[in-house]
Amino acid sequence: MGLFGKSAASMPAMSLVAKQCRVVGEFDLEGDIQFDGQGEGTIIRARNVVISSTGHFKGDIYAEHVTINGFVEGTCAAREVNILGNGKMKGQIQSEQLTIAKGGVLLGENKLKEEPSLKVVAEEKAATTKATSESKKSHASA
Repeated sequence: MGLFGKSAASMPAMSLVAKQCRVVGEFDLEGDIQFDGQGEGTIIRARNVVISSTGHFKGDIYAEHVTINGFVEGTCAAREVNILGNGKMKGQIQSEQLTIAKGGVLLGENKLKEEPSLKVVAEEKAATTKATSESKKSHASA
């Protein structure tokens, strides 16, 4: 048993890119990551991504929650994005909820991320496919 009754395996780890570091690549994690230094590439399946005031990330971020207090260039797709007072985002944000604090900057565009629309499109496609196959059956039997 770990601290506060949770096992160590169930507690997500925080990955940290230190201020003096520069890392490049694909970051595939199910936990949290904080950039105090520089990063370039793609972050996927992250829970929380934090770009601190000294941090800089260039690339694509796919996460549940993103906090920007440094500089991000690229695409950010998340359920929630917060740009803090020192934060600057250059590129595209796709989110359900976007907050920009006084002093924060978004140079680019914000698109509303709507999960239900994906379901509607999938249902419409399934209905079209079903109608097409039924039409083919009726023509074949005629």
